[in-house]
Amino acid sequence: MVATELSEGVLSRFVSRNGVSDPRRRRSFALALAAVVATLLLRVDSTSADDKTKKIVGGILKILVESQMRGQGGPNQQQLRPGAPRPGVRATPELGRARVSVQSFRQESITLSTLLQKESTTNAGLRSLIADAVQLQARADAISQRSRAVPNHRFIVQDVQRLDSDWRRFSYRLQQVPNLSQPCRTCIGQLDRFDVELCDVLSIEPQIDRRTLQRQSEGLVVYLHGLSDDIAYELRRSSSRNALMLKTSQAHQAAVGFSDSVSAGRPYLALVADYKGFLRKWNPLVRELCSFESRFIERTVLRIQNVDQSMHELLWLPRGLDRELLIQLTRGITTEVDRIFDSVSLSLLIQLPGYEDVPSSASDFHGICQHFSDCVEQENDIDELVDAYDYLPSAWVSFSRHFRKVQHDGIRHSLTEIEARLVALREPLGIPGGFDANNARQRAGAIERLADHLHVDIESWLRGASKFAGERKEMLEHCSHFRTASRQLHAALVHDTPEEVLRGHCATIYSEWELLHRHIADCDAPDRDHIYELLIQISVELVELEAMFL
Repeated sequence: MVATELSEGVLSRFVSRNGVSDPRRRRSFALALAAVVATLLLRVDSTSADDKTKKIVGGILKILVESQMRGQGGPNQQQLRPGAPRPGVRATPELGRARVSVQSFRQESITLSTLLQKESTTNAGLRSLIADAVQLQARADAISQRSRAVPNHRFIVQDVQRLDSDWRRFSYRLQQVPNLSQPCRTCIGQLDRFDVELCDVLSIEPQIDRRTLQRQSEGLVVYLHGLSDDIAYELRRSSSRNALMLKTSQAHQAAVGFSDSVSAGRPYLALVADYKGFLRKWNPLVRELCSFESRFIERTVLRIQNVDQSMHELLWLPRGLDRELLIQLTRGITTEVDRIFDSVSLSLLIQLPGYEDVPSSASDFHGICQHFSDCVEQENDIDELVDAYDYLPSAWVSFSRHFRKVQHDGIRHSLTEIEARLVALREPLGIPGGFDANNARQRAGAIERLADHLHVDIESWLRGASKFAGERKEMLEHCSHFRTASRQLHAALVHDTPEEVLRGHCATIYSEWELLHRHIADCDAPDRDHIYELLIQISVELVELEAMFL
């Protein structure tokens, strides 16, 4: 059914929007894109994936594929659109070699997507990576199509640069996943090889996400400055205060130097050297800070550790297991549980739902936390630590359910702190996925912001064009519905709405987005290229948000 809808709707819009008038070429384009999307759909069906995974691959991602096909950039895009190469112009030698590498990369990306979907049926941690895998495949498909429609390799350099940036980061994330099968690792190695070949042919340097790197480096500087203030206040009676403040100042200066290097556009190897210089200051410091019990210091350290995780990913640096951090996080969890009980009076206790089960569930949760901490201190291997962690979320649900409706600021704050630490434990253990409320709120906020931007762009795009007055009115109406849905979703996430209600909000916003996207695709008004990037950005954010519910 989905394939039929796609063949009758998306494919016809794609070929008509790209100026393909010849019937034979229209059929070849339609068959090519049909093969792409049908591959995605069949791959999922063949692995007996659950309905939620099918929804992602068969629903919103078909919009992403279509957007990628339309929205590719590059020099002289107006003069040479995909699907309309200049007759009689011979392809450059570099383009000929690039086409082979792109096609190999594309085929291997299909294999990777298939393998991840199969493994996700037994390894739930892989489900959040499926969206990234299919997005990568969509980008490779689009570049492969474009490479066959242009005569010069310069037209695909910008697209390949983005593909290289996306793949290097995704490759890093995949290789951090524990218990990944050998076929998956072999496929990742092949994609690495094809990526290097493609970059060599087009003389492309390794592509760092410099915008994100700049933002993270600036955050690192801010957090280290805040850490100095935390130490100055929290440890004002400690003999270690001055020494720790000096070491923190030195780490802060190293972070400033790294941020300046990012701003100056220094090459990759220089950035790696600068960041390793920061780590030589930071790693000994964080081990000392873990010995102090301070909620404020611990929170700032966790923020810096999260940035450090992102830095390792952005710079493709191997990351060892930070056992001190794991111990600190589990110690913080048990400390917050103790704070909850310090805040519970007898009168409050007997009002809790199922209050007779509170002591046993608290004891179970404490015991599982202690077991995990013991595994860390005994230097058990990563697989054993992951197994020990698996007991924590369910034990936490059993314990926390008693306190969810308690109107007590201290208890509610402790619940939030514990959940933040449980999420933070996943990162160093390489456990992807899971519903992360903070991440979900950020993505919902981004969707709301992009929806506002899209509304303004549509108004500007069709203003004064009387021929498209009807389309403009209808499009703005659908955009208003989508914008309202995005605000409702954002508000629901801010107010800690139950997950089943959030799923309803997500279903609404996806429905509104499909309607709006279809109307934009059907409108053939000129000067529409500036909207393509917004369509891709919104689709990606929606995919990432939905992946959290897998």
